[in-house]
Amino acid sequence: MKKTMGILLAVCLLLLLGWTFRPAPARGQDLPEEDIAGSDWRTWGIIDDYGTLLQGGETIAFCACVHTEDTTLYYDTESQVLLAELVYPAPVENAEQRYLGMETADRTGDGSSDVLLRFSQKEKTLELLFCWDPDTGTFQSVPS
Repeated sequence: MKKTMGILLAVCLLLLLGWTFRPAPARGQDLPEEDIAGSDWRTWGIIDDYGTLLQGGETIAFCACVHTEDTTLYYDTESQVLLAELVYPAPVENAEQRYLGMETADRTGDGSSDVLLRFSQKEKTLELLFCWDPDTGTFQSVPS
């Protein structure tokens, strides 16, 4: 009986010690702000490509979203800010699935990047070329 009482007393003592030394909950402290999953638009899964453009001597990183009637370029930043729209001369059905890639290069020698989009088209490749027009500040579709 003495042995059982001794064990019970030891267990109670251990429980009390454990309770005493447990960490206290944080009160009145500012918790660090955590990123909310999906708060950055680039995590939404709508971007089809990334690249860089040269405009006016400035290198600009961008994200591209391909659609049936256009490809939209956005600055590669946390906020979704429009950079340019590349409006196709005719709709490209299933453009997102048919998209093969893009090339940015100065094809006209004006110091600004032009954009060549490539799409699969049966056994060929559809190429759409957009050249920077400094007068309008937009990309214009031209025959490739």
